[in-house]
Amino acid sequence: MIANDAVLERAAGELLVRAHGLAGRTLAELAHAFELPLPDAPARAKGYVGGLIERALGARAGSREATDFPSCELKTLPVDREGRPRESTFVCTVVLAALRETPWEDSRVRAKLARVLFVPVESGGDVAHPQRRIGRAFLWEMRPPHEAVLREDYLLLAERVAQGQLESIDARVGVALQIRPKAANAAVRVRAHDLDGVPLRVLPRAFYLRASFTRELLRGALQA
Repeated sequence: MIANDAVLERAAGELLVRAHGLAGRTLAELAHAFELPLPDAPARAKGYVGGLIERALGARAGSREATDFPSCELKTLPVDREGRPRESTFVCTVVLAALRETPWEDSRVRAKLARVLFVPVESGGDVAHPQRRIGRAFLWEMRPPHEAVLREDYLLLAERVAQGQLESIDARVGVALQIRPKAANAAVRVRAHDLDGVPLRVLPRAFYLRASFTRELLRGALQA
């Protein structure tokens, strides 16, 4: 296991070096390099930037790994001109039916956040989509202090869901980790239950990292 961890850590470091090679390039330049068209309506093309960077870093198309790369998860960080994260960061979808029986240690969200390659990307209406530049990536490994915060949030959210309080969970619940609706449209529904245990259909949910949390991680990376 120790040898395997060392291999994964080395692979993550090599991936970080490749990601550093993308810094300063625009989305248009990257798309052109891979002969991929830029979306006509970027706001409706969620996941395009992440997919483009995955392609540039050599992710296997259609991979069924728990994370984007065997060594780590890839997360893009939309940032403003000052380099501050503009919004929360998607982690993974919530399987509501299994959440109450899944301890933090075995959770998909913990697996996704064990080691993350964060890639800042310019965002906001003041920068045209094709001209948005990729920033300097950084590799983050979850250490006990941050894990304690994330674990506490996860347990709180899981308990709320188990008690049938899903609809009362909003973006204010959780210090670093949130549960928010995530669906292609308002017609998409999944199974859940209310306070009395009555089955109902609700919008799918997903885990997100608060922008305040990723801002702290980014600040720490810059100071390292």
